[in-house]
Amino acid sequence: TPSIKIKRVSSLEVYQGQHLQIYLEYTDKEGDLSNGDLTYIRDRTNINPIPDEQSNGTIDTVRYQLPEFPKTTIGEIVVSYDGLMNEDPNDNDTMIFKIFVTDVAGNQSDTVTTEKIVAVQL
Repeated sequence: TPSIKIKRVSSLEVYQGQHLQIYLEYTDKEGDLSNGDLTYIRDRTNINPIPDEQSNGTIDTVRYQLPEFPKTTIGEIVVSYDGLMNEDPNDNDTMIFKIFVTDVAGNQSDTVTTEKIVAVQL
C-alpha cells in the first residue's frame, strides 16, 4: 500500500498567471506506483458561493495516470495546478487540496490535505 506526505507547497498565495506546485514524497513497499493514479480534490473554503458558477466554476476533482518510471520504493511526485485558481472575480478564493494515490494493484494511500491556499484577486 502506498503512502504519501506533503513535503512542501510552492506558495500559499497564488496570483493570476502563477502556477501552484505541491511536492509529495511517496513510499511504496511493492514499488508499483509507476502507471498508478493520482487524484486531487480542490475544496473551496470560501463562505460566499461562486458568482455565476456556470461561467466561473472549474472542475474540482481530477484523476490522472502517473507516468511510467523505474520501480522504486521511495520518490517524489510534483502536482502542478495550472488551471484557473480564482473562481470569484470579486474576491480572493481560499481552498485546500486533498490528494491520494493508487498503485497499479489498486491499493490506495491515505489522503493528505494541504494548508489553506489563497488565489489572490487583484
